[in-house]
Amino acid sequence: MKDLAGAPNRVSYHHGDLRHALVESALRLISEKGVQGFSLRETAREVGVSPAAAYRHFEDKAALLTALALEGTARLAIAMEEAIARVRGTPGSARRAVAELAAIGFAYVEFAVAHPAHFLVMFGPWCEHPVMDELPAEAMPRGRVPYQILIDALDGMVRSGAIAAEARRGAEIAAWAAVHGLASLLVEGSLPLGPAERAQAFALIVRTLLLGLGAAPALVAAAGRGLPAPGFRSPPGRAWFLRRGESAGPR
Repeated sequence: MKDLAGAPNRVSYHHGDLRHALVESALRLISEKGVQGFSLRETAREVGVSPAAAYRHFEDKAALLTALALEGTARLAIAMEEAIARVRGTPGSARRAVAELAAIGFAYVEFAVAHPAHFLVMFGPWCEHPVMDELPAEAMPRGRVPYQILIDALDGMVRSGAIAAEARRGAEIAAWAAVHGLASLLVEGSLPLGPAERAQAFALIVRTLLLGLGAAPALVAAAGRGLPAPGFRSPPGRAWFLRRGESAGPR
């Protein structure tokens, strides 16, 4: 997927904004060539400056990728916070809690689809990934990184009575793995879905997750409101998967 579709061959910059121009150029090159297919020197050439000028901002390629990962983390955090702000309902209620969980999960998936270059760098083995407590302030412009937002949403579900306290333990791993798995399949092109089918696939994941956590069926239904109605069709990706010797299972 392209992150900066239609971008010119060179990324122009104004005096004092070379760092930003290098970041934008790197994102475009990653979209075209993959994380391993570009270099800091090539990024500098695309911007129209010497490698020495680029090295004044980034020590090496890993430093540039770390900057991209931090920027992506901040953008994702903002997208998830904004998704929470759009949720309606009584604060502290069980319905509001499950709706917030669904909202941040869908924001995660849509961010990955809209910003695949950021997503690949954020979760790939390309750079140093500091632990949450060591992240700089710019990675959490509203005070929370994405993982903390997820933790807080799940804790809110317990406080609201949406799920029992005993179901909460380790739920962040299950939730993150499920949503991240869908996002990765979409970004890598293994599961080619349009917007409506993407929302339907996400609704199935949320339904399965909430039922597994013991949420009441009425709350599960409420979490899916605002997404396309059921009727999900098996995408081409499933046929690709089955052709490799997997069983389709019970019908």
